[in-house]
Amino acid sequence: MTSTAAASTVEQIAAHITAAVRAGQLSPGQRLTEAEFSSRLGVSRSSVREAFRRLTADGLLALAPHRGVTVRRLTRDEVDNLFAVRGALEALAVRLATPTLSAAPARLVALRRDLDAAAEANDMPRFSDLNARFHALFTETAGNPLLADTLARLSNSIYWLQFRVMVDRRDIFRTNHDHARIADAVAAGDTAGAEAAMLAHVETARRLVQSLDDNHFAHRDAQVGSA
Repeated sequence: MTSTAAASTVEQIAAHITAAVRAGQLSPGQRLTEAEFSSRLGVSRSSVREAFRRLTADGLLALAPHRGVTVRRLTRDEVDNLFAVRGALEALAVRLATPTLSAAPARLVALRRDLDAAAEANDMPRFSDLNARFHALFTETAGNPLLADTLARLSNSIYWLQFRVMVDRRDIFRTNHDHARIADAVAAGDTAGAEAAMLAHVETARRLVQSLDDNHFAHRDAQVGSA
């Protein structure tokens, strides 16, 4: 296998695991083994090992003493820290993207319309997908690869928490009002207003995650290993 093919295989494995965590098919604290994923996906154990290493570095998985690789479980303090950084970076993405999107708002307008329809229909899977695309639009338009990569890593860390919120809390649909405020400010070229609306939106998401029961979080003294 060429180095390019090997890299592609590792990326596919990592994407598979990330999607499984986001969909709730892999739960926090669940142990993952190279043998299981090698057999399930028909790939080498070395490729699985490298995918585990990357996802551990990203914060989605953890290397736990005496347990091996597990799906990472965050403490409440870690969640707050992640959302604080995420809010600042999402606001930066909006600030950088606003001049371009205000001049050509067609994609933003279409996403807002589709989000409204999904919320009205109580279609959680579609709403979740559109929400991800809404945030990605600003990151992509910002034109800053480092910003995009950092936000992707932060999102990986809280995928399972976002999933639990969307399954257990129908009030997630109320966050769509935030989407409308962000979109209106961006379309009007109101950079400061768009940044403020995005920060408020991320804060709403943080509060919803923190409203989950304690059993969804690691204890404060939990030790998280790294690759």
